[in-house]
Amino acid sequence: MKKQDFAKERHRLASKLYQVRNELGIKQIELQEEGIISQSHLSKIENAEINISAIMLWRLAQRYGKSISYFFEQ
Repeated sequence: MKKQDFAKERHRLASKLYQVRNELGIKQIELQEEGIISQSHLSKIENAEINISAIMLWRLAQRYGKSISYFFEQ
């Protein structure tokens, strides 16, 4: 996979994570208070500044009531 393709996929995943969280009405600080992820770390993931680990994606998917594969659907 080319570097720009990888970045494009990271942006798509970040956007989907942001969209689902907002549709559910969950604030970043709520996830921090629940001990799932820090607000600053989630912000960086949702802004595609950093990659998300598989374990963190799994934890967020569980919290959002989605399967991991949902975040990779077109």
